[in-house]
Amino acid sequence: MEQDMWQQIEPWMQEIRRKIHRFPELGLETPHTQGIIEEALDFLNIRHRRLITTGVAGIIGEDAQGPAMLLRADMDALPILETTQLPFSSEIPGRMHACGHDTHTAMLLGAAYYLKQHESQLQHPVVLMFQPGEEGPGGALPMIEAGILDDPPVSRAVMVHVDSDLPAGVIGLFSGPAMASPNDFAITVRGRGGHGAHPDKTVDAIVAACAIVQACQTLVSREEDPTDPLVVTFGTICGGYRENVIADTVELTGTIRILSPEHLEKTLARFDSFVSQIAQAYRAQVDIRMQRGYPPLVADPAFTAQVETVLAEQLGQGSVVMLARPSMGAEDFAYIAERVPATNLHVGVVGPNFVTGIHSAGFNPDERALRTGAEAFAAIAMTL
Repeated sequence: MEQDMWQQIEPWMQEIRRKIHRFPELGLETPHTQGIIEEALDFLNIRHRRLITTGVAGIIGEDAQGPAMLLRADMDALPILETTQLPFSSEIPGRMHACGHDTHTAMLLGAAYYLKQHESQLQHPVVLMFQPGEEGPGGALPMIEAGILDDPPVSRAVMVHVDSDLPAGVIGLFSGPAMASPNDFAITVRGRGGHGAHPDKTVDAIVAACAIVQACQTLVSREEDPTDPLVVTFGTICGGYRENVIADTVELTGTIRILSPEHLEKTLARFDSFVSQIAQAYRAQVDIRMQRGYPPLVADPAFTAQVETVLAEQLGQGSVVMLARPSMGAEDFAYIAERVPATNLHVGVVGPNFVTGIHSAGFNPDERALRTGAEAFAAIAMTL
């Protein structure tokens, strides 16, 4: 790729990333970020439209033949108080781009800059998807329902995500089930309270709750294939009044992370029945509320293999690695990957000033990764 052009694009991306970083927005409410994206697309003379209020869809190569390729970046931040003390730190207390979505957006705009300059060489249209709400409540599915995959018809899709386990300049790929389905639960355990001196006259909700927590670990260790990743985590437990009162109610919350799409329904149903049976054994009652999350993200093996070949040729053999393990994190790009062959580019961001990983208050990605991600996007769109 032309070095002179990328030397122009790189500082432009950096400036955009820093603008977005200073004013992080949450969930589906990202109007300021949307405005920055629309201004950049107008500058590049790229036609675009709004979807789901604050999402943006752009199109390059509308006259090219064949089905389109979709390139996706997310836009939203996290409710975290930033501690980096960077000159472009968040100016909104309690909000921070701690997951790197500001860099994702800048990477996609950098790729758009390059692709627009080479629009006549495109063999297919390229759809640019700027999506809010990835951290919740989820923006991918509403954008699909609004037609992001239909006009023009999309046949393949690629996303980027920063990876705080890889050095800047390196892109990781994973083939097959790559990210988990997160399913959050809340359990209310109901017993019968009473005096701590007379436990025989009560149904101890704390004892029943502890039994549920302990027993559910066997769902992983004794009921699932040990080679198929599954995580059952209890994050909170709350109940009781004082030291000599037997509790009548305990609240539990947690998450179940499932990697295999085939096992999703069976595992959740087994969890529900298992918790109910344990409670019954302790003469307690339970109310189980499950908040279903994104489906597992499956990177299409054939398409991922093509992407690996292209990136090795364009970026250099040492710039691309196949990751040894999937992630138990979640990603609503999975809804797109359910509909068309898709893959995820893990863009390394570890540099000399790196302190902590994603979702932390001190996250400071190496900005050299902006060019790596943008070049990868552009190479895939131009070549495949």
